[in-house]
Amino acid sequence: MKCELIQYQLGAYTAGELPPESSLYIKQHLLVCPACQAWHKELQELSGIWQQPETDSNFPDMTADIMNEIRQMPPLYTREVSRLKPRNSRKSMIAHFGLAACLAFCLFQFGVFEHLSSGISQATQKFSYSVNHLFKEGNR
Repeated sequence: MKCELIQYQLGAYTAGELPPESSLYIKQHLLVCPACQAWHKELQELSGIWQQPETDSNFPDMTADIMNEIRQMPPLYTREVSRLKPRNSRKSMIAHFGLAACLAFCLFQFGVFEHLSSGISQATQKFSYSVNHLFKEGNR
C-alpha cells in the first residue's frame, strides 16, 4: 500500500473506524514507515485536542444572555395576510377584464393596430426582397 493511501486512511484508523484487516495492514505499515508514523502521531495529538477541549475560565458563558436579547428583538418583518390571499378575487377579475377591454378599445380607436400592421407589412416586404435578391444571385 502506498503512503498516500495509508495517510488518507489514518484518520479513520485513529478513530477506530476501519475493519480489522485494514487496521492490521496500517499497523504493520506504521512499524516500518517514519513519515506515516509522524503523520499518525500528529493525528493522535489533534484527536486528543478535539476530545478534551480546554475550558478557559477567563471567558464567561454569555450564551444565555445573548439568547435572551435575541428573543426580545422585534421580528425582521411581519407577513400581511392580505398579500397572501386575495380578498375579493371575483371583483378583482372583473376589474382586470374591464381595464383590458378599455385598453383594447383605445388602441383600436387611435389606430395603433393599423400603424402596426403597416410596419409589419413593410418589414415583410423588405425581407422578401432580400431573400429574392439572394436567390437571383445564386442562379447566375
